[in-house]
Amino acid sequence: MQKEAMRIGMAVGIFALLGLACWYLGFAGVPKASAAVELGAEMPNFALKDVNGKEHTLEQYRGKVVVLDFCSHECPWSRGADPHLAALVKEYADKGVVFLGIDSHHQTTTEAIKKYAEEKGLTHPILKDVNNEYADAVGAKVTPEIFVIDKEGKLRYHGAFDNRTKPEEKGSEFYIKMAIDAVLAGKDPDPQQVKAWGCTIKRVSK
Repeated sequence: MQKEAMRIGMAVGIFALLGLACWYLGFAGVPKASAAVELGAEMPNFALKDVNGKEHTLEQYRGKVVVLDFCSHECPWSRGADPHLAALVKEYADKGVVFLGIDSHHQTTTEAIKKYAEEKGLTHPILKDVNNEYADAVGAKVTPEIFVIDKEGKLRYHGAFDNRTKPEEKGSEFYIKMAIDAVLAGKDPDPQQVKAWGCTIKRVSK
């Protein structure tokens, strides 16, 4: 009986170790975003090409308010926000606000992004974040996820586009517009951070 109990105990221990190993390897193999940039901190620079092959850097827009929209035309939440984002692009065209889309989905091609943008009449540049490197650098996890950056290159708002509860319906709290207006007026946005929700950015395995 004692030997049988020992054999059972050893078997249970081995299975437990195997389970722990599988758990660790499974999570270790899942690509993760780094911690988000803190509010008030300078946003990391990037050098990313748009769908027409033109390179953009964050540094080149120093002196302007910049809105980064992590987006994906494969995500209904991101697609739902696009018409309202396009309206903002037009509204702030004469106020020195730069809007840049960033597609970090590892399987999305520039050709598909360009086709979608043309079909939907999106006029702001959409940049391809190859291997989701910039998303990792700033901690972007979902689409849409918004970063509003002031003229000094510092992060002033991070999070949700608005408080919509359906992909296609604009919410009652238009966080992105509130943040832009506050930054243009030299004030702190209220709120400064709202948890973004939507579709997870599909990252490459690392």
